[in-house]
Amino acid sequence: MRTSLDCLVCFMKQARSVGKLAGADAAAQRLLCDEAGRFIPTVDSELSPPENAIALYSAFGRVLSSDDPFAQVKRESNELALSLRGEIRAKIEAADDPLRAAVQAAIGGNIIDYAAQHTFDAAQTMQDCFARDFVVDDYSALREMIGAGSKVLYLCDNCGEIVFDCLLIEQLQRLDCHVTAAVRGGPIINDATLEDARLCGLTERCPVVSSGIACPGTPLALCSEEFQAQFHAAELIISKGMGNFETLSEIAAPIFFLFTVKCGQVARHLSERLGLALDRLTGSGEMVLLRQQTVNTV
Repeated sequence: MRTSLDCLVCFMKQARSVGKLAGADAAAQRLLCDEAGRFIPTVDSELSPPENAIALYSAFGRVLSSDDPFAQVKRESNELALSLRGEIRAKIEAADDPLRAAVQAAIGGNIIDYAAQHTFDAAQTMQDCFARDFVVDDYSALREMIGAGSKVLYLCDNCGEIVFDCLLIEQLQRLDCHVTAAVRGGPIINDATLEDARLCGLTERCPVVSSGIACPGTPLALCSEEFQAQFHAAELIISKGMGNFETLSEIAAPIFFLFTVKCGQVARHLSERLGLALDRLTGSGEMVLLRQQTVNTV
């Protein structure tokens, strides 16, 4: 998915939200906006929004003198999710189809996203997610892909959300899948890194690898050789979050995208791609489970 004019507006808005979330003073917030203004003319419209965001968030880090300005927010997200974990796990295990319930919880957790320009109540979303339908529902195809011994690569997205990813991985392992999880190669926005994977217990559940790049998505050509080997060896790839969808939507691979739609541009892109009525996808948090159908190559 390429960067559009609407993305440029979003990049500017992110300068404001970063300053507020980082607790920056007015002078620093102005500097963040200035950096975003200088960044806009350099944006490559042929790249995905997450790929362009690498340079933007690097500039934000310099202004704030921190390579992880969202550190406190990330800790709070993980703590909130961990406080809900027991209740959500109990609901999954009590469901008629625990795998589907775990998918619902994992997608519900994707609402925890500080780069998206929207407000959210993570606790309430997790309570409601089991009763919500998917706007795009390829669950039956996903279930058919899962078999004993299947090699699954699970691409994580955000902090907090990663706790609920672990619950879905538990269900995949109960179906005898061999799961490897992947996180970002370094801090960017509130995306999960190896440190977060350890904190949330994911490293005790399955092997965890790094993408090798601090990007709020997975631009395959820029990822480490180790990660690319894992990607190409996987029989099934579960891709969480909009950033991973934006960077992998044109890659031919056995991918299932699981995310909530929190952006009007992504909503329009999906609607056009799938031939959906525009009123079905508005970017207000719709839940999507989409099987990759592109025939393009890397």
